[in-house]
Amino acid sequence: MKHWQSVQAVFLPAAIAFILLGLLMGLQSQARYKVGAVPAALPYHSRELSDAGLVDSLMSLPLNLQISRADYEEGALTLDIKLSDATKTASEVYEDIASIMSYSFDGTDNVRQLYLRVVAIDRWGGKRYMLLASNMNRVAWDSRYAEVLTQLENEDVPPSVASALNLTFTNLWPKQFSGPGKG
Repeated sequence: MKHWQSVQAVFLPAAIAFILLGLLMGLQSQARYKVGAVPAALPYHSRELSDAGLVDSLMSLPLNLQISRADYEEGALTLDIKLSDATKTASEVYEDIASIMSYSFDGTDNVRQLYLRVVAIDRWGGKRYMLLASNMNRVAWDSRYAEVLTQLENEDVPPSVASALNLTFTNLWPKQFSGPGKG
């Protein structure tokens, strides 16, 4: 019996210390979490665009067309989106323009200038033809322009919006988006 009392005298305090230590470790990790510690496995999301993370950043955009060229340098983002599918509509192109402009000026903090081109790719020869270009800066951007573009149903962009967005349509634009079955 004396032997059992000595074992109890050692194990009981050890068990209590083990339980208290577990509780303290749990409280410490909760305090770290509340202070703002972030697990190392979570990716860092920034509103600063850089040439290094450009592709990953642009992949998150829900676009109807594909990006064929992208470059970022000293506050200027240059993008070419390609129209290689003849079934795409003007409204789908307008939606992409709105998404890209919104992302550039509302979704980042460091894009000051956007050079955007819509190019058609000849499916037989692979030749590129420019349909539309825009040279837009952050100062002139207003998010209402994106709303106007997304509400267009294959009709022409109102001249005031086209002017504000510095949209330039080539002679190929009406040929691409007119004719049988086109709006």
